[in-house]
Amino acid sequence: MTSSGTSTAPRTCIEGGLVVAFDGTEHRLIRDGVVVYAGDRIVHVGRAYAGPRAETIDARGKLLIPGQISGHAHVSAQEGGRLLIDGGRRDFFRSGFLNYLPTRGDGGTSFMRDADGRASLRFGLASLVRHGITTVVPFAPGGGDAGATMVEEATAFGVRIYHAPVILSGRYFFDGEGRLHRVIDEAAGLRALEATAAFIQKYDGAAGGRVRGLVTVDEFYNATPRLLREARALATRLGVGLTMHFCEQVLEFLDTVRATGKTPAAVLRDEGVLGPDVLLAHAVYLAGHRATAYPHGGDLEILASSGTSVAHAPAGFARRGITLESFDRYRAAGVNMVMGTDVYPLDILSEMRTAALAGKLFEQSHEAAPAMAIFNASNLGGARALRRDDLGRLAPGAKADIVMLDWDNLQVGPFTDPIRALIYQGSADMVHTVICDGRVLLQDKRLLVCDEAEVRSAARRSADRVWAGFADYHWAGRSVDEEFPPAIRSWPGA
Repeated sequence: MTSSGTSTAPRTCIEGGLVVAFDGTEHRLIRDGVVVYAGDRIVHVGRAYAGPRAETIDARGKLLIPGQISGHAHVSAQEGGRLLIDGGRRDFFRSGFLNYLPTRGDGGTSFMRDADGRASLRFGLASLVRHGITTVVPFAPGGGDAGATMVEEATAFGVRIYHAPVILSGRYFFDGEGRLHRVIDEAAGLRALEATAAFIQKYDGAAGGRVRGLVTVDEFYNATPRLLREARALATRLGVGLTMHFCEQVLEFLDTVRATGKTPAAVLRDEGVLGPDVLLAHAVYLAGHRATAYPHGGDLEILASSGTSVAHAPAGFARRGITLESFDRYRAAGVNMVMGTDVYPLDILSEMRTAALAGKLFEQSHEAAPAMAIFNASNLGGARALRRDDLGRLAPGAKADIVMLDWDNLQVGPFTDPIRALIYQGSADMVHTVICDGRVLLQDKRLLVCDEAEVRSAARRSADRVWAGFADYHWAGRSVDEEFPPAIRSWPGA
């Protein structure tokens, strides 16, 4: 297949590898295939190429897949989440972020007050590239510069973002006894909508189109019906999508049903919020999930009939003993599934493997959560959610977002099916080359967009400051190790 475009940009020909090519309907495998791109677009995919070329890349022993799309990511060093594997308070019902997100007192000391926000962000962006992610929906506050740092660093790292600073319409805090309080602040959310509009009007289309706007409500749980309606109206007026954290806490579901007589999905439907431009992060605790004790059904059909997408980031939930119930149920209902990278490392291959294994374990079936469906969620599903038919595929006319994986190694070894091998045996160490919008970001497993050693050390310095100040943040003055005891004790005297 060759594009009808007449780009005069020099052509780069990647040949000899296993190519996961898109035929207009589905991914197909081409052995000893060829992918040619010029500028920011793919111009040819096939078994051979006889046209002009300025550069040839030998892809023998490599697997070529589309640039991966993370539909939900907290792009940072994730200083808080690193404390929580195997840890956290039981009374938070396995909700991880409540262990560190609330302030000490209402409006008081924040856990992240000593963090170097830029260093943390650069670390996260480097992780995205290192793991083959070329398009991401990053959730992050605006900070002192109203989101300019996110745009600046994403531009420098060469990734494509769909973003606006999160709209905070509520907050959590610990009182002096360590009790958790939740405060709804509709006025703050409405002010944040104005900031969102300003951000999108300023930055949408920046970095050669790699920066796109997206109305981002932090949590459904803390959003009033008015705020939800106005966020929906703003997204429609600006012609952008809408995303939010949704049903990631069991109390979110239970409190909504108790207060409204409706499930959260029904609330979004009845407020006119849902649609093909809406991407819900997580959507775990829906009707039918065992933890909700609400077996009456209907939520999946609500999401599917509206065309709403769900970003599935299973690794963080699996660490807390939680799983989607189930990947196959969502698919069977017709919900468009997207992969996310919610916890560090921002490793979409690990997320895919977790999704596949968790799906099989829940359904107790080896046929559940099949590898191809999981793989599609990491590219075609994300492209559909973002309403982009030029992302998530290797096809003429698509964006030149290409990932090459080292496929000749002991980790994969002999194989018959490269997609199953990728899902169950692939790792970040196999990501050899990452190209986004025609720009090479990673080559020979080396980041070209930053000094990786400097990025790592800056993030470590920032995290060390955060952890060292934990006692000043904690409601009872406990240290990090007291609140989250290490799995291994220190040597005496160390």
